[in-house]
Amino acid sequence: METTTIVRGRPILLAITVGVAIALFATAVSMMGVRTAQAEYTVPEALGGPTTKVVEAGPPRNGVALVPAGGVDLWLGPGREPYFTLHEGIALGFLHRDGDWLLVTTNCNDTAWVDSADTTVLPAGTGQEPGPAFDLSEAVVVLDPGHGDRDWGGVGPSGLAEKHVNLDIADRVRNLMEASRDIDWDTGAVTAGSAVPAFSSAVMTRDVIGPNDGDFEANLGYRATLATAANADAFVSIHNNTVPRFDTEIPGSEVFYSIGAEGSDRLAGIIYEELLLSFARFDADWQGGELLGARARIDPETDDDYYGLLRRATVPSVIVEGVYISEPDEEALLASGEFRQAYAEAVYRGVVRFLTTTDPGAESNRPEYFEYDAGTVSGNVCTVPAQP
Repeated sequence: METTTIVRGRPILLAITVGVAIALFATAVSMMGVRTAQAEYTVPEALGGPTTKVVEAGPPRNGVALVPAGGVDLWLGPGREPYFTLHEGIALGFLHRDGDWLLVTTNCNDTAWVDSADTTVLPAGTGQEPGPAFDLSEAVVVLDPGHGDRDWGGVGPSGLAEKHVNLDIADRVRNLMEASRDIDWDTGAVTAGSAVPAFSSAVMTRDVIGPNDGDFEANLGYRATLATAANADAFVSIHNNTVPRFDTEIPGSEVFYSIGAEGSDRLAGIIYEELLLSFARFDADWQGGELLGARARIDPETDDDYYGLLRRATVPSVIVEGVYISEPDEEALLASGEFRQAYAEAVYRGVVRFLTTTDPGAESNRPEYFEYDAGTVSGNVCTVPAQP
């Protein structure tokens, strides 16, 4: 059956088959518990149900496809016809494949098919349990520079845009993860060495090699799907804060954790400790909120995570709010490469500790109800970048 619909103001021809639809139902359910042996799903009436199916676990059918130089064609279906050439430098999560064809999610959270031969495919994480036996050389991490494009995030007194700062810090974290390192756990110094191996992959939701040097919009659903498809061992969203309420003696850093994805609170507590270690050598009139450290916010209407990114998370996930870009002293720090590198090293050390130890990290604050508007830019007019 073929239907024509309007997606974000653009007419797109969608090819929908019963077989693909059923596969998507099975994939969506099985990805809710990647490490389980089997999963049940119900075929809806419109697709010939209701009947209950059991899907036995098989070879992983999910992962990440990187769009190479020259872009990649998006197709209506396996072997059908291309309708758009996607810009190079974008990572695409896929939760289903049909032979060599991958059903991917674009930055605007639309789905499309790509030929795997036209991309660089990164395998999903193996689902190792964190602890001393964890093999970092097989680690898969998704790094998410918050905001992008028309969503500037916070803006400092002198005009420094959070979206650019977040991207640079995340890129620095990625660079740290892509090579072996030595870590001085007392001082926090990260240097070239061999004690800590390079990660298998560190995937960026907004990459500096992508459209507009990485300054493009990425829908929250796309970001979370990328982490799920990668079966990431950790999903870290990099941000900086605005509008503090109090003077503080220490940096007002906050790390928000998913209440639904196991291990997220420990990841948040560990990263918070490493932020304080990295920032201790910098002087500023620090500002903060009522609570510091590892936090979670709950939507009082749903009792679920307030933040859409964490609500969609299926892997250990956090949103890091390093310092307050809205404050002159802290904006000045964020403008410096030295401070951004210290921020990046804190996140890197935090992920290494989370994966390779059983350290509990700083004690997490109890989840709190939050009734205010987070001010997220709507994704209804999101643009999928075309290859020039």
